[in-house]
Amino acid sequence: MPVYFEYAMKVSLCLAIIFLFYTLLLKRITYYTWNRYFLLIFSILSFIVPFINVSAFVQAKQLHNFSFVNQIPSIANNQLPVHVVNNQGTFNYLEILSAIYILVSAILFVRLLVQLLSIEKIRSKATLIMDSEVKIFHLAQPVIPFSFFNSIFINQHNYSKNELQKIIEHERVHVQQKHTIDILISEIICIVNWFNPFAWLIKKAVRENLEFIADDTVMRKGVNRKNYQYLLLKVTGNLPFSVTNSLKFSSLKNRILMMNKTKTSRFHLLKFLLLAPIIMLLLFAFRGSKGIDSKVKTEETETYTLSTLTYSIPDAKVKAIVFKEQDKCLLKPGQLLNLTLVYNERNRLKSLLEKNGYDNLKSNAIRFLIDTASVNNSFSVEININTEPAAVSLVNKKTGLFNNPIVTSGDNNLNYLRDLVKANFVCRSPSNIHSEKFISYPFLNNSETVA
Repeated sequence: MPVYFEYAMKVSLCLAIIFLFYTLLLKRITYYTWNRYFLLIFSILSFIVPFINVSAFVQAKQLHNFSFVNQIPSIANNQLPVHVVNNQGTFNYLEILSAIYILVSAILFVRLLVQLLSIEKIRSKATLIMDSEVKIFHLAQPVIPFSFFNSIFINQHNYSKNELQKIIEHERVHVQQKHTIDILISEIICIVNWFNPFAWLIKKAVRENLEFIADDTVMRKGVNRKNYQYLLLKVTGNLPFSVTNSLKFSSLKNRILMMNKTKTSRFHLLKFLLLAPIIMLLLFAFRGSKGIDSKVKTEETETYTLSTLTYSIPDAKVKAIVFKEQDKCLLKPGQLLNLTLVYNERNRLKSLLEKNGYDNLKSNAIRFLIDTASVNNSFSVEININTEPAAVSLVNKKTGLFNNPIVTSGDNNLNYLRDLVKANFVCRSPSNIHSEKFISYPFLNNSETVA
């Protein structure tokens, strides 16, 4: 699995757990500030935790007796098919998904920038009616009162003096506690995780909890609860930008319920202790795919290119058929070389020959000689096409494994050669390599290599 897709899957899982934990255990308690920092801190941690691999810090022997660890599924290095194959070539759908992700994220980021610029434009046209630590601006437009950083925007002609005082007191809480930071962080989370519904649900939860905080703070200052709730019902106008704090953003029903709710016992704060085992489960789930009992191995991911491509085709007619459609060859010098491309090119050549009357080809009629003695991870490949019966035996005559024809020469880049063998391709040793040289490698144990 590509690194990003594995990372995105882990982040999505973290965000899902955060939202479910908040909804099931925290949403109905009146410790709104605790909930605020939970949503904010753990949403940020969800992007950090996937980078932590406990296998890199804990020795296998230290946890050998804790069998429960290996019962936790490892969410790492899962294999996904990369190519959808057709007769014309290969189609990498992951590239398409990556392009879609970048495009949507870019659109959402531009949308955020437009909103920020629009707020600044509104500020420049608004009338400043109070210049202090908290700035209050009058807007002529019929908008719902809102705040952004240290500024409050309101149409003062829509409300009485007493109502204005309550509204400003509400928005002042947002300003003084810097709630705009929470909102911007939740917006960014949605930009980079737009495909994850839990990211949007967390954004809504953050906004709603901030309103709970502002309402609770106003109530504790002695404002009449019923009059304040009627004021919320009275507030009308156009919805402000999604990056601002609005007096009438979240569900009035939920806000009124929470305002009328009796203060929660401090006993409920013990629920936060449940986060410790949840974090540990996530860390073990994000360990190396081999698990704690396995040795931690660092494998270097390499890419290979094709340096030269040659053909060995004794039959002139077959050679003419192949060269006639040379432009459709999937192996191109200077470009990527991998096992999928080799396999697809073999199938293309086989289909081409069968279309021209060469039916019932032997399994070794089309062979690829790959010179593994590469320079800068660049290989030379020779395609041998012989419609006559094969003159050499297969690797491992007893089991019949590796009965697809690929030939290799040279003894460098053993990791790549190992990949070929694992994929059940034939590994024959050309005449310039001793058989015992290959037999000595672990991945060719118990196999007979025929020169």
